Amino acid sequence: MRNSKLDPQQTDRGLIRLTIIISGLFLFIAILNIAKTSITQWQPRPDVACDNGDSVHRFAFVNANRVNIRDLPTVFSNVLSQKNRDDPITVVCEFGVWSRIDAPVVGNETWISSGLITLDPNQPVSIRMKVTLLIFLILGVGGLAICRWYPLAIERFVDFLLQTQQLPPHARPLISVKPEYHPARGHK
Repeated sequence: MRNSKLDPQQTDRGLIRLTIIISGLFLFIAILNIAKTSITQWQPRPDVACDNGDSVHRFAFVNANRVNIRDLPTVFSNVLSQKNRDDPITVVCEFGVWSRIDAPVVGNETWISSGLITLDPNQPVSIRMKVTLLIFLILGVGGLAICRWYPLAIERFVDFLLQTQQLPPHARPLISVKPEYHPARGHK
């Protein structure tokens, strides 16, 4: 006769180990991706409306000397300023072969020819990636904290997912994660 009844305060070690592994994996992925980026890649997109062209957020460098910064995306527009080789710029809009840059000191509308810039290999982190990494970080830290300070919540959550709390007592051991007494089992 085998009557396997666990103490209600005792938790399933296998379930906690699995939760620690999954939480650690989320935390590892978040930290690894955050470590691969620099602080400048996390800056938000400049608050520049994109009337013409596609809205983007890219870092670039000027690849020639005395490149004209214009007020409209045409070669016939006014020249506002000039940039030299290796000057960093932030592209906020693209319209054909023209790129609108963020240069509030020069003027409200500042355009440069896209052929005269080279994209920086370290581009800004997209909003979607920022949210994903934040969620992974929260899941990792939260899962490890729950395993450490409130391990019974894991079993309750699994039971909630499996909907075992709404079953009659004789059916719960069939799908429950912790062994419980069942009348068909253990009697001779």
